[in-house]
Amino acid sequence: MFEPVEITAAFVAGLLSFFSPCILPLVPSYFSFIAGVSMDELSQTATGAIRRKIILSTLAFVLGFSLIFILLGATAAIFSGFFMGAKSYIRIIGGALVLILGLHLLGVFRIQALDVEKRIHLNHKPVHFLGAFVIGMAFGAGWSPCIGPLLGSILILAGNQDTVGQGIGLLAVYSAGVALPFMVLSMTVHLLFGFVRRANKMLRFINIGAGLLLIATGLLLITDKFKMIAGIAF
Repeated sequence: MFEPVEITAAFVAGLLSFFSPCILPLVPSYFSFIAGVSMDELSQTATGAIRRKIILSTLAFVLGFSLIFILLGATAAIFSGFFMGAKSYIRIIGGALVLILGLHLLGVFRIQALDVEKRIHLNHKPVHFLGAFVIGMAFGAGWSPCIGPLLGSILILAGNQDTVGQGIGLLAVYSAGVALPFMVLSMTVHLLFGFVRRANKMLRFINIGAGLLLIATGLLLITDKFKMIAGIAF
């Protein structure tokens, strides 16, 4: 079973991914798109029918991108399973990569490939549950380059698990971290624009926190100290 520290790291990484430049500033547009409502309707106190529509559409949307992330976790765990004899080497190399990704987020240096946003642009709103689910899958795939440092670090952790089920579980926790702010905002949608404006001002500090989280995760992987930390903390 994976360690509680790994679960915490995966969930926090998911939360921080929500605050990435390709998600947070565009959250009002996402809600408008997947629920088929106007920006004016989002900025006002919604009626019961509109509120239910937004919540259900958001639920389908987060299930869609969660499926993509979980499939990526399963792939990482399966791939790692072919190299059980080299598990220690994979852990050390993976830890070094996570460390580099953390330095990228801190701005010590920039990896140009991770600064490219490959978000999918669509013109027609889905306005139904299945459509929102499919769009969630599309955006989950499109977000991957933008949230690469955080998602990549959790995929490396998933690849270091003993079973495919554990790798899937870790990405499910990460997905829950990304999904939670979406679901909370869908229930308080009239506060959405104010929240995004305030949170945008904190992006620099969020990136610093994310970078420090990845550096700590990378060091723990390299030194194989996850179990020791878990024993102290829990």
